[in-house]
Amino acid sequence: MDWKESHFIKIPKKGDVSKCENYRGITLLSIPGKFFNRVLLNRVKDAVDVRLREQQAGFGKDRSCTYQTATLWIITEQSIEWNSALYINFIDYEKAFDSVDGRTLWKLLRHYGVPEKIVNIIRNSYDGLQCKVVHEEQLTDAFQVRIGVRQGCLLSPFLFLLVVDWII
Repeated sequence: MDWKESHFIKIPKKGDVSKCENYRGITLLSIPGKFFNRVLLNRVKDAVDVRLREQQAGFGKDRSCTYQTATLWIITEQSIEWNSALYINFIDYEKAFDSVDGRTLWKLLRHYGVPEKIVNIIRNSYDGLQCKVVHEEQLTDAFQVRIGVRQGCLLSPFLFLLVVDWII
């Protein structure tokens, strides 16, 4: 498997397994590709981390959802104590990693201060990306991946975090 080829493992979700939408997937990447992505992540993460909103706790260094959970708990208790209405909105992004647009992602990387050289390296790793699906212990023919960030890639949570931080 080369750097721009991945193998997609289907994992069944609830429902009729004869329908594609009832699967999620994990992308198996080459070992050298994973190592290279770790190096890239280490190069950009600290510089970008300081630009992210404080309220954004996903995938961040020294960040966790514990603070957000405690804050929500306190607000809920105060709302009950003060007998005031409280409205809470939870958002679940359906097929979140699959929905990220590459052109937008490259702009966001620049917006968050990632050097152009690194943006180009990451963009190049997505250009011409080929994927094969593992089906009944066989590989399908390759198809080109044109949208989304790779499930199973070390960079993907970080890249998706930039999108979410910008939306918020």
